[in-house]
Amino acid sequence: MQAIAARLTECGLTMHPEKSKIVYCRDSNRTRSYGNVSFTFLGFTFRPRRAENRQGKLFTSFLPGVSDTALKQMKKAVKNWQLSRRTSMTLAELARQYNSILRGWLDYYGAFYPEALGKFCWYMDQRLARWARRKHKTLQGRRQCSGEWLRKVKMACPRLFAHWRLAGI
Repeated sequence: MQAIAARLTECGLTMHPEKSKIVYCRDSNRTRSYGNVSFTFLGFTFRPRRAENRQGKLFTSFLPGVSDTALKQMKKAVKNWQLSRRTSMTLAELARQYNSILRGWLDYYGAFYPEALGKFCWYMDQRLARWARRKHKTLQGRRQCSGEWLRKVKMACPRLFAHWRLAGI
């Protein structure tokens, strides 16, 4: 770390003392145990993750995936949309209004390890099911029925919402 800091100083740069650290990139070939095995950069957390080779064999690789902080910010944004209060809109209108934002998040964070977005897709579906319970009085107070209704809509229109294209998650 001192050698890197000295080299950066020669170039007129400084190293942030709290953000800079040495991380052990543990994977199937490097199996030692160290304190720091992950780091976050540009909304991605780089850490050991399960991967599959071309022959279908599972192994551990050091891969980026959406960070917990980015997931929290995305969920907070969805919560601020107040979908359940937009009962005057149809599902297609909601999709038209929010798909560009969803697509941007999915394209950026899903580029490397889309499985890490699974919790966010589930959260978005929960928000849509809540919207359905408020929109359709027959679903009011019936969580399982609203979830089943949403699954049927997904089957009928799998491309309606951008996050539904990650259905394999």
